[in-house]
Amino acid sequence: MLLPVVGGYYFGRILAGMTRVLRTEGHRVVAVQTYPADLDRDEFPVAPFRRAAPGVGAFDGLVVVTSALADADLRRLEASGVPMVGLGVAAEDLAVPVVSPDNVGGVRAAVDHLVDHGHRRIGFLGSTGQSDIAERYDAFRDALAQHGLEHGPEHFYRTRDNQESSAELVARRLAEQGLTTTATLAATDRNAVGFLRGLHLAGLEVPAVQAVVGFDNSDSGARTWPRLTSIDPMHDVVGERAAELVLARVRGEEVPGDHRLDVAALVTRESCGCAHGTRSTVVVDGTAGGGEPDPLAAVARVVFARTDGVRRGATDAWLTSVRQVVEACVVTAQHPPSSALRTLGDRTAALRPGAGALEQLVPALHAECRRVRRNVAERAAAQAAGTGAPPRLRGLEPGAADEVEEALSLVVAALARGCGHGDLARAGRLEQDLVDQNAVDLELMRSDGDALRRLDWMPRTRTSVAALALWEDDPGRPGERLLRVVGARGPHPGGDALVGRVMTADQFPPTSLTDPRSLTVVVPVAFGRSDRGFLVVGGLVDTRATSTRARYNHWAAMLAVALDAEEALTALRAQRRELAEAAERERALAVDVAAGEERAALVSIASQDGTWDWDVDAGTVRYSAAWARLLGTDRATLGDDPHEWFSRVHPEDLQRVHAAVAAQLSGSREPLDVEHRVRRADGAYVRVSCRAVTVHDAGDRPARLVGAMARVDDPRGEDREPRPTARAGTGLRTVPRELFVDRTDRAIRRRRRVAGYAWQVLAVAFPAEPGAAALDRLQGELGEDDCLTSLGPRGVVVLLDGQDLAAARRLAARLAAVLGDDVVVEPVGTGEPAGGLDAQAVLRRAGEVLRRGRPVPVARLSVDV
Repeated sequence: MLLPVVGGYYFGRILAGMTRVLRTEGHRVVAVQTYPADLDRDEFPVAPFRRAAPGVGAFDGLVVVTSALADADLRRLEASGVPMVGLGVAAEDLAVPVVSPDNVGGVRAAVDHLVDHGHRRIGFLGSTGQSDIAERYDAFRDALAQHGLEHGPEHFYRTRDNQESSAELVARRLAEQGLTTTATLAATDRNAVGFLRGLHLAGLEVPAVQAVVGFDNSDSGARTWPRLTSIDPMHDVVGERAAELVLARVRGEEVPGDHRLDVAALVTRESCGCAHGTRSTVVVDGTAGGGEPDPLAAVARVVFARTDGVRRGATDAWLTSVRQVVEACVVTAQHPPSSALRTLGDRTAALRPGAGALEQLVPALHAECRRVRRNVAERAAAQAAGTGAPPRLRGLEPGAADEVEEALSLVVAALARGCGHGDLARAGRLEQDLVDQNAVDLELMRSDGDALRRLDWMPRTRTSVAALALWEDDPGRPGERLLRVVGARGPHPGGDALVGRVMTADQFPPTSLTDPRSLTVVVPVAFGRSDRGFLVVGGLVDTRATSTRARYNHWAAMLAVALDAEEALTALRAQRRELAEAAERERALAVDVAAGEERAALVSIASQDGTWDWDVDAGTVRYSAAWARLLGTDRATLGDDPHEWFSRVHPEDLQRVHAAVAAQLSGSREPLDVEHRVRRADGAYVRVSCRAVTVHDAGDRPARLVGAMARVDDPRGEDREPRPTARAGTGLRTVPRELFVDRTDRAIRRRRRVAGYAWQVLAVAFPAEPGAAALDRLQGELGEDDCLTSLGPRGVVVLLDGQDLAAARRLAARLAAVLGDDVVVEPVGTGEPAGGLDAQAVLRRAGEVLRRGRPVPVARLSVDV
């Protein structure tokens, strides 16, 4: 059976009726829910996002209920040849049998009843977007016409859907505008309940100001005040009829045409104006009552056998027991045996009577007593006519009426115990559901991925069988998915062996994962747009709940959330490991680069004359003899602190030298490289080039500055302004080539793994070696996560992390405007060719852009992304 949802009084009762018939015939019954588990709707005028319905190729026959499948899917299923029956399906040109309740007869009986109460201005409340509701509205107008009553469009109270909230809004609006009707027929009980609530909040009394009748006879209507009069379309009987038809088709029989029930029931309570309590009247072909010869059977037909777990024929057995006990009371005027009363109470409880059952059974029992008395009296009279001697029956004697009534009161007490036990048992089941729901939520929050898949979180006392299958990509068919069974539990033979097995959706669930003794429910493990797979559970469905949020839907929705959280946590852990590994690689590369730079600097220092070694922690500087000679003095005359150097720097250069040294002491990884003028012992200034590297300790703090000072030849004189350099305090955060390559490779791998992630590369070609000002302007336009490295004497390559091609082009245009017309800024193609892409290939592309001073032709770049 394919249903939008598997819970609630509508779908649940349909399921109960089908299950009774199919299990009696020895079939396994599987209910597949096609709507997401996180919806809380009973009827769906507009279908939400549907997911793939499993098992359509594994079943002997199918019953499709209302909007479980889209019209196109229905036609494909019909073309497949699988025996199929529709229930409430309205697809055009569908050549399959369709079963529906007696909407026309039920509506006619409701209108007749309101007219009998004297109403002439009657409105209709509902949303006609669903075929059943549209049929009820058409029947409503026809019924009014038969009574000679007009129906204007102002008396059609349109709701957004079939739920309470939308009908409550309509009631409030009508109360403000002024009601022009004296009675309203609601298309569903949920609409009627919301309408009653809205009228009550507006201060309007029901039924004095507005009589209300619903359609569905749900428990929610029996709980309102005033209690709701409603049409019972006998959804379980509709389900039974659908099951009978699909079995006939499975046997190969021809089953043409539509099949509409000809029976319903009018359940009257206070909302229509009736004051005699709850009464049930069977409606046949739109006529209520019709001289019903057996009122007890008629009432039992309405209040019993509405749920799953009640075997077919149980109501007939109950009727036989009651009649035997009542006849014994009438004939003997004696109390029934305790064993008979106990059996009667047990059988009543086993039928799980609905709301208000006892209230309807008591008057029906008295009517049964009168019927039995008449029948017994007629039989006695016939016997007396034949023999001349009437039989002596104590219950028929004039003085025995009180004794018969007392015996009958014991029968009523037995029925009351049975009905009361049903209500207490339901309250106990609801309490246990809350306990289980809390336990399931806690277990799902605690469980790891393996426990989620093993179904360790599921209550063992509430399910007979259970299994979980999750989607995975089909390696042989791109874009297609398969189901893998990841957990199975219960007594099903061979079920454990299926764990790990992969199958198509049409093959799921296999027979070994279904329950041969009870209903098997298949619910999507889905929440929002997340679609994980399917949960298989064996058990009963609550047919008296107003909401469709049954326990199985709750379990499936929470499981989807838990699986999403587990996947996110796994991804975060993997990302953390990747970041840690990347950080370690970057640290190692930085150490290698720093060591190389230090070695190069030391070699350079060894080849020059004026060396110095600054111990940062001690605050002392050791100047070499060559350094002293460069300044025209003797080493013995020099101090051992930085002031010995800074005090000799030309005043115009001193601020720049201080800034360069401060950058080193604050953690800069760039070697110090600054030109300045320094005063010799004779008072003359000479131009020098000072270069140094910083050595860091184990805590990554600057420990030593090791450097050298060399004189710079200047044919134009010593007082010329020093040459500005790119590294003289620009603050530019370049990275070594090795680190740039590593970060680019990580960006390539991340784009392959993470949907929606993008990265780009810009090549910046300067007309000459860029100065500090130009590089500062470039750096100022970049983001914190971007990095750059030099490529040749006039080129810079920029890695843009997390930006797409459009963003890269916008930034390129902005950089071109900032840097000047003689600077070329172009995106480098990052599309992956068939053989893959790595950072070295990206740098080669960037180099070609820099050499040409223009972008590489698109044909050479594959496809940009």
